[in-house]
Amino acid sequence: MSRAYRIRVRESIRRDLSASDEISCDLELLEILPPEQMRELLRQELQGRGFELQPDGKLSRQQNGVTITVDPEQGTVSVKAEASESVELESQREELGYDDFGPSEEQIRQRLQQTLNQELERRAEQHRARLQTKATEQLEGELADVQKELNQAVNRVTAEALKRKAASLGQIKEITEDPEQGSLTITVEV
Repeated sequence: MSRAYRIRVRESIRRDLSASDEISCDLELLEILPPEQMRELLRQELQGRGFELQPDGKLSRQQNGVTITVDPEQGTVSVKAEASESVELESQREELGYDDFGPSEEQIRQRLQQTLNQELERRAEQHRARLQTKATEQLEGELADVQKELNQAVNRVTAEALKRKAASLGQIKEITEDPEQGSLTITVEV
């Protein structure tokens, strides 16, 4: 007569998960003044909007978990959202073994451990996928506001460059500016 015994295996894993999503684009900055002057105007405008100058010459700002980086030298913008979390997952399984036939206790234990490890890795991947979705949604949520703000900054830089260019051409008689409509009229006497 065979004797049955229960084999119970418990496994746990701890993972530090991270996910990110990023989008990059070019800034459309007209070359009204020499490039170095246009870059300087852009730097000043962005610093006035809370961007911090980095040692590499780029300007960046954190906003609602999203990092916005502008490279005035290359005329590029990068918007990046990152998310991270630590998860601790555990699971347990049991199976019956018999003294006189079938796989040995060690074989059953190894098979259970392998099954549990695969299950835990799959669950960790599901957590990572949810984290990736969260990062993407966070990026999408901020993108419209960032785009609007950068367009406003570029418009301000363009307006300032036009004023400086007009002043270099002659005496400015009149400036009419409507920031709401985005229009600028400069009357210059040459």
